[in-house]
Amino acid sequence: MNAITAFFDKTLVPQWRSSLKMLSVIWNLICAAAAPGWMALTDDQKSSILGLIGISPGWIVAAAFVVGIVLRLKAQGIEVAPAEPPRADPS
Repeated sequence: MNAITAFFDKTLVPQWRSSLKMLSVIWNLICAAAAPGWMALTDDQKSSILGLIGISPGWIVAAAFVVGIVLRLKAQGIEVAPAEPPRADPS
């Protein structure tokens, strides 16, 4: 096991290796990929898209966060390994 994997095992959730199966991770990847695409659009393109949707950009971002939270709280069907009990100090 390399140092990066060992660090992730210590600091992240037990099921981090299955994170790409989690809906919240997929949703956040989609949002992260959409941001540079949105920034690449011209102001006219952004205005026409927002005109079609008819919603303020602030509400769209807020909805994206709410969806991310709901998906994070939803049961994902991923088994969590039982936590190891803390080891006694040998000293």
